[in-house]
Amino acid sequence: MNRVLPIVLAIAGLLSLAWLTREAIVAGSANALVYGASKEMGTWIAARTQPADATRASVRGVLEQAASLDPRDPAVHELLGLLEAVDVEGQRQAVAHFTRALELRPTAPYTWANLARSRYLSGDTGAGFELALVRAAQFGPSEREVQRTVADFGLAMHAKVAPATRSAIDSMVVAGFKRNPLEMLQIADRRGRLDLVCRRLAAEPRTPDRKWSKLCQSTEATS
Repeated sequence: MNRVLPIVLAIAGLLSLAWLTREAIVAGSANALVYGASKEMGTWIAARTQPADATRASVRGVLEQAASLDPRDPAVHELLGLLEAVDVEGQRQAVAHFTRALELRPTAPYTWANLARSRYLSGDTGAGFELALVRAAQFGPSEREVQRTVADFGLAMHAKVAPATRSAIDSMVVAGFKRNPLEMLQIADRRGRLDLVCRRLAAEPRTPDRKWSKLCQSTEATS
């Protein structure tokens, strides 16, 4: 699996938050370390490259130092989670960091979405996974990356989750479809749940692609 950071907008969001820059200047060393680490990780996203192991280790060291200085900074734990989530084998450690970040900032939709992703990739699709999907949808209903993540991993487990979780997934599929119908159709196709998205195609004035209209008319998609 390609080693890339999950939900790249989460990094961009951390970089763009005014409080992060302000706190880096006002509060001193811990937040300055977090800001520096987030900038470094942002360069990986901008360049669409994976970091070298030595670079990752260096950034991890910086973040661990920041955590020791200010253990109650949720940004530290979220960045550590994103760093671990680069590799499939790091998902369990990522879950621990995202969980800690949410204890400190429980209404962060990107963190909930990242937690759902890491739980799924680690094979943990139980109650914690479902809660992460529901909370991500609750706190980030209009966030593009949150919509995409909830739809992607939610549709993968759609038939197996509780009704309340299914409702949260469906709401994000609908929101994502309104924003970008083609993208949502592609996600649904990859997850084998075109039936859930195709029913909306007839009411959509923008026709994404004739291919999708034909596919949605097939017995497989509409059964």
